Amino acid sequence: MAHTPDVDVVVVGAGFAGLYSTHRLRNILGLTVQAFDAGSGPGGTWYWNRYPGARCDIESAWYSYSFDEDLQREWRWSERFAGQAEILRYLEHVADRFDLRRSYRFDTRVTSAVWDDDLHHWTVGTDDGATTTARFIVSGAGNLNVAKENEFPGQETFRGEVYRTSAWPHEGVDLRGKRVGVIGTGATGIQLIPRVAEIADHVTVFQRTPNFACPLGNRPVEDAEFEEITSNYPELRRASRANYGGAPYPDPLPSALAVSEDERNAAYAKYYDGGGFRMLLSVFADVILDKRANDTASDYIRERIRARVTDPRTAELLCPTDHPYGTKRAPFETGYYESFNRDNVRLVDVRSAPIEAITPQGVRTAAAEYDLDVIILATGFDAFTGALLKLGYVGRHGQTLGDAWKHGPKTYLGIAAPGFPNLFTITGPQSPVALYNNPLAIEDHVEFAARAIEATRARHATTFEATADAAEEWGRMVVGVGDLTLLPLAPSSFYTGSNVPGKPRGMLFFAGGAPLYRAMCDQVEATGYGGFAIDDEPAPIPPMVLLDPAAAMVTGIMIGQEQRPFEDLGLDEQRAAFESFVHLQRPPRESVRTVETTYPGAGGPMKALVHVPAKAGPLPVVVFYHPGGWVGGSVGVSAEPCSVIAEELGAVVVTPSYRLAPEHPAPAAGDDVYAALRWAVEVAPEYGGDPAQLFVVGESAGGTLAACLGARVRDEGGPEISAQVLVYPAIDPAADTPSRRLYAAGPPITVAAMDAMWQAYLAEAAADRPASSVPGAIESVVGLPPTMLVTVELDPLRDEGEEFADRLAAAGVPVETARIDRLIHGSLNMSGLIGRTHEITDAIVGYLRRRVAQPDAQVLVND
Repeated sequence: MAHTPDVDVVVVGAGFAGLYSTHRLRNILGLTVQAFDAGSGPGGTWYWNRYPGARCDIESAWYSYSFDEDLQREWRWSERFAGQAEILRYLEHVADRFDLRRSYRFDTRVTSAVWDDDLHHWTVGTDDGATTTARFIVSGAGNLNVAKENEFPGQETFRGEVYRTSAWPHEGVDLRGKRVGVIGTGATGIQLIPRVAEIADHVTVFQRTPNFACPLGNRPVEDAEFEEITSNYPELRRASRANYGGAPYPDPLPSALAVSEDERNAAYAKYYDGGGFRMLLSVFADVILDKRANDTASDYIRERIRARVTDPRTAELLCPTDHPYGTKRAPFETGYYESFNRDNVRLVDVRSAPIEAITPQGVRTAAAEYDLDVIILATGFDAFTGALLKLGYVGRHGQTLGDAWKHGPKTYLGIAAPGFPNLFTITGPQSPVALYNNPLAIEDHVEFAARAIEATRARHATTFEATADAAEEWGRMVVGVGDLTLLPLAPSSFYTGSNVPGKPRGMLFFAGGAPLYRAMCDQVEATGYGGFAIDDEPAPIPPMVLLDPAAAMVTGIMIGQEQRPFEDLGLDEQRAAFESFVHLQRPPRESVRTVETTYPGAGGPMKALVHVPAKAGPLPVVVFYHPGGWVGGSVGVSAEPCSVIAEELGAVVVTPSYRLAPEHPAPAAGDDVYAALRWAVEVAPEYGGDPAQLFVVGESAGGTLAACLGARVRDEGGPEISAQVLVYPAIDPAADTPSRRLYAAGPPITVAAMDAMWQAYLAEAAADRPASSVPGAIESVVGLPPTMLVTVELDPLRDEGEEFADRLAAAGVPVETARIDRLIHGSLNMSGLIGRTHEITDAIVGYLRRRVAQPDAQVLVND
């Protein structure tokens, strides 16, 4: 039974996430909000991390809120990359400008949050002994605010001072004349060490793992530059949200392996000095995907390190060799490597001689003891999960979050967890936050949470909860996308939890990028919060969450290119889009010889390709009709899959072009494919083919043509087709199926685009649904060729294809079907990015192999 709690929402944290949550929920939605923070004021991570050199490494103009136009213009950033103090002042300004402090209890740490199964609210306990009940909790606890436990014994015996960078004294630390030891050379240590070296008498740096650090390139922001940014903020913010990393960075070139060494090094040089995250995100797209490409970037950075460090031995110690560039959080530096040229800085390699203990005098390694006055721990964080697990969440049936996540986090979209209703974890584990500009990622999540709360209240419901199935699917997606990258290759990284002894290892963030993630969230909302249950009534998990991870990445590429919906493109743009699939494919099989020729089409000569395997004949003949929605596509787009069929089946594969709509509407294409079939029978022996073993394969629009061709051959007595394979064909423009409704918005093909292509193809005959062009209108399918029908799961055309197979089977036609799960329409032409494309060609080749008659003669045909 529901109960009226003290407040509508409890907000945890007063950083970027907490402040915006409080503003959005209280000031915009009018909800009652009680917020808590352990600090004495706003700032979040920027309140606590005050160590020398603390600075943001995303440009200040982008590392800021976008939700208020006036706020964007009125705050004048002084530096390209703002320091801690300036960011803290900015957040204090936001808190005051939107009157947020009055909703906060500062100096108050949340110690527990317990869900009441009967009253449907949370009881939040704090360290002052008070409790607050709330229908919802929005947690802005952050991902990098729980330091790793000190793994070195003896700290309590040290006679000097010990500081953690994440809890730096607000009054500062006087390091003048001190012997300082810094343990840790991650992003924090790399910022800290140059500043400490300028102050301390001597600095000993204890390094276990070197990092690939590039120059930050900080400088003052000139008035003219700032005015240009603020005057273009709307467009720059739009470009930011279309970018993988959430900042208006240039798109990368496709591959480091596709250019010369000089071109490659010039591209690296462009962004190495002061490019910030452009060095990772704007140089080459395959740097984080292909080890060979990554080696070129890693080698380049190592050479720059060697050039900056005077002592060769020290330089080599500073060069990472245990992980590819970008697989650990990419740090940026100002004078870091030059610090090791100073007389007062020593680098100690604790990989070869590990730290054994902190002693009363300093630090003892396996090789030596180092006397110190101050020890600074820059040893990293228990990232993503650490803060949430410390807050003491207890969900349904008394289950703690720690127990629920003992094998790793289980979330949906990184914002909610099954078993913990009404809890929103802003940029939580398994969200894209690690490689997504945090303020924009936070705004996206807060706005999602706010709309979800609105939707729940609008239904007079009291619970909003991720389903276990959705969390399972999301976990599969997070791991699958991560495995497509090089990220798992880093032996110690907070990206995978491998930096914390005993922590479960696994991908802790979604590496698919901001545009793809945002599109997924949009589809979740558009499907009535698919994957969530409101008052225990679940909505189906939306298609984009169910995608094969590689198909999801392809979809993300398309979204990141800001392509307009296909139905909104001009004809030339549509045709260019179809041709671009060539770039998503592997190269055609080298053993297959491809001959370009022409055939006598019904309207004149037409181009054709003949793919001939290096195999003795006579060989089966396969005529393959290409996809393209009858308005585009070409024989070149199908060259790679045709070469696979030719090699693996041992068949001559003929790929004819056909006339395209709208210049040549139906029946032009149908007449051409019939002419091409007759021509293929005539010329097949020239290539070692056996016309008695004639097969047809059609993909998408080509599958439509192939299905109608079978009926025409039957009715007109054309060449006998031994069998046909229809790959996700369009069967009927009038089809009304569950898959058409469920996947109406794609990806990548939409029902609106399909309807537009049908209209272009049928033109004035659209209302008549002529059987010569519409397989669903064929009056009788008795006597059609034996058929395999291949569909993919997440395709609007799936059900009409499978229904056509059922109709064929009912008419006595031998039929086999194969549904490839989690793939999308067009997958056959994405073999370079979707590894599971082979499942489609395996189905085609396996079926045709079963239908092929064994040849008597053996003639070598590919010389």
